[in-house]
Amino acid sequence: MLLSLLVTFWLSPIMAVDSWPCSSEEMIYSVESHHLVTSPSGMPLQFSRDHPYILHHPCGNIFFSGISPALYLGERLFISFDTFRSSLLPLTIPNGFTRAPATVSAAVFGENTIVAVVNGVVFLYLYATWKRWLHSKGITHPVTELTNYKCCFALNDPACDKINELILAYDPGNLVSKSEIFYSKDGGYIFETLKSKPLRDGILVGIYVFASSAIFGLLLKDASHPDTAHFAYGDIQIFKNETGTSFSSKFSKGYKVESTLPPGMRGFIILWTNETLMTSLNDGLTTDNIEVLPTDSYPNKTLPERICFVAATNNEFAVLTETQLFYGNLDMVTRKMVHLGDRNASLAHASDEAMLFENIGTLSIIHPVPSNVSKYYHFQNCIFNIQDKLMSVQPPLQSCPMEILTGDFHNRMYYIDIKQQLHFNATFVPKPGTGAYPYVMLSNPLVLAFEAHIVEDGYTFNGNTKYRLEITLEEQQLTNIEVEIQNTSLFKKLSSVTVDIYNKGIFCIDMHPLTALIAVDCPPKKHIRILRRTTGCNKGLFEPRLLQNFVYSIDKKLYDPLFLGRKNLEQDDLNVTYKYDIWGCPLLFYYNKQWLPKLELWDDDEFVEYVSGDFVLYEINGMHNYDYLLTEVEANCLSEAQNWTKQLANFPGSPDIAWTRYNYVSCKKPRGNKSLPSVNSKYQVLNQNERNRIVFPQFNGFYIFRITVVDRLYSYCDLSTVFSVYIHGALPKSEVSVGKALISFLVLIFGTMLMVYFFLKLLKEYSRMK
Repeated sequence: MLLSLLVTFWLSPIMAVDSWPCSSEEMIYSVESHHLVTSPSGMPLQFSRDHPYILHHPCGNIFFSGISPALYLGERLFISFDTFRSSLLPLTIPNGFTRAPATVSAAVFGENTIVAVVNGVVFLYLYATWKRWLHSKGITHPVTELTNYKCCFALNDPACDKINELILAYDPGNLVSKSEIFYSKDGGYIFETLKSKPLRDGILVGIYVFASSAIFGLLLKDASHPDTAHFAYGDIQIFKNETGTSFSSKFSKGYKVESTLPPGMRGFIILWTNETLMTSLNDGLTTDNIEVLPTDSYPNKTLPERICFVAATNNEFAVLTETQLFYGNLDMVTRKMVHLGDRNASLAHASDEAMLFENIGTLSIIHPVPSNVSKYYHFQNCIFNIQDKLMSVQPPLQSCPMEILTGDFHNRMYYIDIKQQLHFNATFVPKPGTGAYPYVMLSNPLVLAFEAHIVEDGYTFNGNTKYRLEITLEEQQLTNIEVEIQNTSLFKKLSSVTVDIYNKGIFCIDMHPLTALIAVDCPPKKHIRILRRTTGCNKGLFEPRLLQNFVYSIDKKLYDPLFLGRKNLEQDDLNVTYKYDIWGCPLLFYYNKQWLPKLELWDDDEFVEYVSGDFVLYEINGMHNYDYLLTEVEANCLSEAQNWTKQLANFPGSPDIAWTRYNYVSCKKPRGNKSLPSVNSKYQVLNQNERNRIVFPQFNGFYIFRITVVDRLYSYCDLSTVFSVYIHGALPKSEVSVGKALISFLVLIFGTMLMVYFFLKLLKEYSRMK
C-alpha cells in the first residue's frame, strides 16, 4: 500500500466541512517521482513563529517547468517544487549540526539553495544538487533574521546576479549602533561585517533590500517614542543623511513587525503587526495604512486583530487573519482591500494554514496533514478564484476602467549607457466613458528621467479608440555628490519603470502593470573591434593555417618587459608564439605612413557606431620602436597630458590597469599654471577626430597592440581589444656608415683624378721621347 502511495499521483475532493469558502478544495494523497527520497534522518526542523509562513520563490520564469519552489514553515518545514501538489517528507538537518530542537527563525532562497537561521546560526541547504547542509562562514554573533530580494527580469545578468546574491543577517531589538549586521555577496556562503551605520540612531526593527532603488533600508524605531519609526537608507560603504518620513504604528513591546517585499521591483513594501497593516510604494519614504473597503459581508474599514500572514505578487496581495481573508492590489493611488470570506471557526487546524498565489488571480490556502501509514505529509489545498469571489461582493465593486494595456518591454531588462536613450511604447484602450489613462512611475528618479506622450493609434474592432503611450528614458543628470553616492552603490545605478492604470480599483486582476528594469551601466555584451580593411591574409602574405603554429622573434634592442621604453637592456631576443585564435589575421600597413586605428563599437552582434572617444594603446610584448606624431602643444593641450611613463609609475609592469577610464584625465581642460603642456613631450592619446597618429620606423615585423578606450564620457564599459599589425615595405638598413662611404667615394674620385693626371703626363713624356 505504501509503495502504491509513493508511485501513484491523485487528487481527492474534500468530503469534510470546508474551512474557507473555497472555489475548490483538494487533498493531495500522492508523491511525484522527484520527491521519492528515503525516510528522513536527522532532526526535524520547526518554525519559531506562532503562525506558519510560505516562502515562495518569485521567479517562476527561470525554472524549467515555470513553477518555482516554495518552502512551508510551520510545526514542520517542507520544500515543494509543484506548489504542494505532492505528499512530502519534512525537512530535517543532520544530527551534530545544531542542538535540539532545531528551530528556524528565518529563511530565504539563495541560488539553488535555502539559507536558513537555525538556533541563531546560518546554514545553507543545497536542495537542487546534493541535498546537503553547509555552514555559512564569517558570522561572529548569533542572528535571528535574514533578508534578500530576487531579481526575475534577466537570467545570468550581472546586475540581477548582484541583487540575487546579496543576503543580510542580523538580530533586531537593539540600538542599531550596537547591532552586528552581516552581509554576503555570494548567496550566503561567506558573510562580512557591515561597517557603515546610520547617523541617526534607533532600535533596529528590520532590514530590507530595496533593489529598485539600488539601496537597502533599515527600519528603526525611535528609542524614546516606541510607537514611531522611520527608514534609514544606505549601502555597504555609506549611509545617506536623509531618512524616510516618520510614521506611527503599534510597535510596542511584544508586537513583532512582519514584512514582505512584493516581487517586480516596483518599490512596494508591506509591513504588519498583530494589529496594523501598512504599505509604502516608494521603498519606505512615505508609509500609509491599508484600509478595508466596506461591504455587506464586512462593513468595517479596519482589519481585525491577529494578522497572521500576507502573501503578495507584483500586482496583488492577500491578508490572512485568524478568522478572515482579505484581498487587494498594489495601487499607487488607493490602498484598500476587500473581504473575501470567513474561516469556519469549528475546525481545529486553523493554526497550520498558510497561503500563496499560484498564478494571477489564483490564491491557495495550504494545510499539511500527516499520513496515517507513513512519515509523509499530505496537503489540503483550498483554492480561491479571485475573479469569481469579487463578482459576488456586494455592493458591486468598481469595474476595471481599462480594456487593454500592453507593452513589449514588460518583464524585461534594459541597459542605458552614457548619453543614450530608451524608447518604449505601451498600447491602451480605456473603456468608453471612464476617461482612464495610464501613468509612468520610476522607482529611482535619481537614476532615470523620462518624457511621456499619449497619441491616438487607431481603433479596436468594436470601435473604441486605441492610444499609444510613448516613453523616452535617459540617464538623470546628477550633481557630483549624487554621482559619487551612486557609484559606491553595490547595485550601481538601477531603476524600474512601471506603466499602470491610474486609480484602477481592486477588480483589475488581469490588467497587470507593465514593468521593466533599467540599469544605467555597461550593457554586458557591448565591446569594441578593430576595423580590418586590409590584412595580411586577404593580400596573400599569410595563410591562417600557418599563423596558428607561427613563432617570430623580437630583437633584444626593441622591447622592454616593464613597458618603459628603456633601451640597451641586457636581455635575450624574445620569441613570441602567434595566437591566431585571439589576434586573428594581422592588419597590413606600410611603414612610411602615419597610422590611426579605427575602432568599431558593437552590442553583441549588432554594429553601433565608430568609436569617437579617446583611447590609448601599447604593445603587449613591450616593443617601443614606434612613436606619436604630435607633442602636447601641437595637440592643443591646455594642461600637462598623461603618458605611459607617468601612469606605469603607479602600476609598475601592469599596463592593462595603469591607464583606464577610471584614472584618465584629459589634457584639454586647464588645471592651473602648475600643469602646463610641454613642447617636448609626445601626446600619447588617440582619437579618430583628432590629428595625432602612430609613426613607425624603418622596420618590417609584427606588433601586438592592446587598445583601451579611456574616455570616461564615452561609455560605462571597460572597452578594450587586442589585435596584431604587420608593418611592411621597409628596405633593409645598410650596415655601411654614410660618413665612411662619403670619404671613400671622395678618395676614389681624387685617386682617379690623380691617375688620369699622371697617365696623361706619362703619355706626353712618352710622345716626346719618341
